[in-house]
Amino acid sequence: MEYKDNEILLYDLGNRPASYDFVTCLATSIALGIKHVRFVYGQWKPKNYTLKQAEERWQSIVKPASALYGMTYSIGERRGVEINHLLRAAIDTYRQTGRIGKIITPCIPKDYVTLTLRRSRNPERDSNEAESLRFAENCDRKVIIVRDWDEKPIDLYDRMRLYSGAYLNIMVINGPVTLCVHSDAPYICMRTIGCENSGSTSPGSSAANGITPGFQFPWAIPGQKMSYLTDSYENLMYEYGEFSKQRIAA
Repeated sequence: MEYKDNEILLYDLGNRPASYDFVTCLATSIALGIKHVRFVYGQWKPKNYTLKQAEERWQSIVKPASALYGMTYSIGERRGVEINHLLRAAIDTYRQTGRIGKIITPCIPKDYVTLTLRRSRNPERDSNEAESLRFAENCDRKVIIVRDWDEKPIDLYDRMRLYSGAYLNIMVINGPVTLCVHSDAPYICMRTIGCENSGSTSPGSSAANGITPGFQFPWAIPGQKMSYLTDSYENLMYEYGEFSKQRIAA
């Protein structure tokens, strides 16, 4: 199929991250009328991961992500329009247009909870594993632990199927939460704003992205929540309990 230039998202991996930011970029782009993705592949934007990790992220996140929205992609020369990949752009686009792209995977909740544990190159942003595992042991539902990709790789489509079938998905703010934010999967994102040393989730960076204490995505549906509590056992139990009360009331 032929697409007009203004219907093509240009995503040049030489100046755009090989990360879950692309999932947000797609959501924004669809709201702006994009129908196809053109990747420029061959160079990597400098980031705090290795070239090997950049290639792994391209193969495991960016390359397969378009299909989550039912979109096609091609690889070639620069063509199309570049669109900001940050959450602030998605928020602003929704407020201006009333639209945002949604992942098309149907969300049919079963009776398990997923607990995604971050453990990566920025330790300040990692999950509190001891407290999280304590929650998993004491939760009244089956809890499926989803380890960080660097520890235990999981196919992007398998991850999305897992999230889309969950009673609830719990995680600290990280890349995979975008799969819930941009779909109808239920989620609680703990520790939405990090400390001064947590990079893109620090208070200053979060504010620049439009995220301040209490913020919720304007397109969120019931059962989707950004929490500003730490991921202690008590806080995890509290948020889980509040979610369950709302589910019963609905």
